[in-house]
Amino acid sequence: MANFFGFVALRVSSGQSVTRAHVARDTLAVLEGPQIDVLVALLDEQGPAYRETQDARIQMNRALERLLVGERVDEAEFLALGSTYGASEAELGRVIAQSFGEIAGTLTPEQQSTLALIRTGHAAGEPIAIPRSGNRNRLPDVDRQELINLAARLLSWTTGSPEFNDFEVVGKPSQHFGFVSLRLASGHGVRRGAVAQEVLDILTPDQRRMLDVAVQQNLVAFDEFLAIRGELMRVLEVALVGDVIDAEAVQHLGGAVGEIEARMTWSQAMAMLNVRDALSEAQLAELLDLRARYTVATSGSATQDPVELGRQLFAQCTLCHASSRDSTVAPSLAGIVGRPIASDDGFQYYSPALRSFAETEGIWSDAVLDSFLRSPRSLVPGTTMGFDGLDSASDRAAILAYIATLD
Repeated sequence: MANFFGFVALRVSSGQSVTRAHVARDTLAVLEGPQIDVLVALLDEQGPAYRETQDARIQMNRALERLLVGERVDEAEFLALGSTYGASEAELGRVIAQSFGEIAGTLTPEQQSTLALIRTGHAAGEPIAIPRSGNRNRLPDVDRQELINLAARLLSWTTGSPEFNDFEVVGKPSQHFGFVSLRLASGHGVRRGAVAQEVLDILTPDQRRMLDVAVQQNLVAFDEFLAIRGELMRVLEVALVGDVIDAEAVQHLGGAVGEIEARMTWSQAMAMLNVRDALSEAQLAELLDLRARYTVATSGSATQDPVELGRQLFAQCTLCHASSRDSTVAPSLAGIVGRPIASDDGFQYYSPALRSFAETEGIWSDAVLDSFLRSPRSLVPGTTMGFDGLDSASDRAAILAYIATLD
């Protein structure tokens, strides 16, 4: 969040070799105690703006998940959510930038020179040796990871030119589709380019063209995104010369940037849904296998509303049980609790194994559904269900709670 400080550009210029932790370590070694105190105070100061940004982003994610499970979402409503998210993220950027400016105003010429050398060394893949100052040991009990984030961005912003800091990758807007979580769950074993090629190899030319349409739309919107984001960056940068940032301008420009980002997200989501509805049963199985190679499902928060968690988890089910597709891949799950097994009149492709299971078990009770969700092939050997199952009892209960709401 608040990605206005040029670290992405620094990482790209280094050939992806630079890490926040190493840059932050060197930066903190150069700063003096009072300067570090400003960073530490910022951890708390940014809290309210961070939480508002996080909540706004989650609202966008929830809307996308409603789309995924076949619920109606109005485009104008989604763009409004994007505007709120953008304004919140920009406010978070304002809070951070104002503190960064305070530190920048106290940097000595020697510190400025050393920070520039740190940047040059990391960008070239040859970090310079920075004597440890003992600052790391004097840090109070704080969120070290967030302090690392702030210190790394302080270095990149104060040593980079406006043109350099304006750099952004086209994939940054619209990061609402879970790829970061997939990468984390894989232990960083999944790479965007590699997994994208595997997905493209699964798709037909017509399906790939559906994605191409969204790409072309996004490229046009991205130019607009960069232009308005550049205006926002200029407003934030006044802090580097000791001026107070115009909060009203930040809100206005942030909202405009967020709406463009939401428009890009909407375009991508529509394309993805169109491709999903055109997938064959074999393609669905390949995609499920592809994801399973990288990660497994993880349990949600114990305090999360079960129905809401179930909606999020059910997004996996919609790959086959999508309400917008013809019933040739998987039956509807609406009203399944208490329904006789293999009895949906709209679906004619039940496996012999499931039809045989229906003769002995009878109906889909909560208990039977729970067992099936845990391991479909263990309960019904020979089923064509292309899903390995969920180990978490709370995740299974959440999915059943959500399914009970379907009509």
